Amino acid sequence: MAKASYTLREGRVYIHEICQQSTQVNGGDFEGLCNPFNLCLGTVCAHCGGPRALSSFHWADTGEQLDDYRRRLRTKVPPIYTWWYLGISPLIGLIAGTIIGPLFLKNSSLPVAAGSALVGALIMYLIIGPKLLMLVAPKKYYKLR
Repeated sequence: MAKASYTLREGRVYIHEICQQSTQVNGGDFEGLCNPFNLCLGTVCAHCGGPRALSSFHWADTGEQLDDYRRRLRTKVPPIYTWWYLGISPLIGLIAGTIIGPLFLKNSSLPVAAGSALVGALIMYLIIGPKLLMLVAPKKYYKLR
């Protein structure tokens, strides 16, 4: 993986494959788009508007599709990152949800425990887990080409 001189301020340009127009992304949007562990199903074309799938955009400078870029970055990081994202953080959420849900709702029935366990796992997988990963092992994915 080659390092590049991208900055959050300047960002990077991607092309919408349908209309062939460019969009510059920077700041937190750029950082989130480049982080393969953040939930990101699509982005927006500044010309067409409206959300589109990542597969319909490519980087202007390399021609690589955005979904391929994120997939490639995810395979290049140390395995513990992927283990955390796919296994450890959802397991923590599952356990926490199983304990906290029935306490909070004052109902320890099996459906309540199972539902809160699922909610806890999803929250950890989609929101908290990726943020904790960046605190523990900060990596500036936006600097990678």
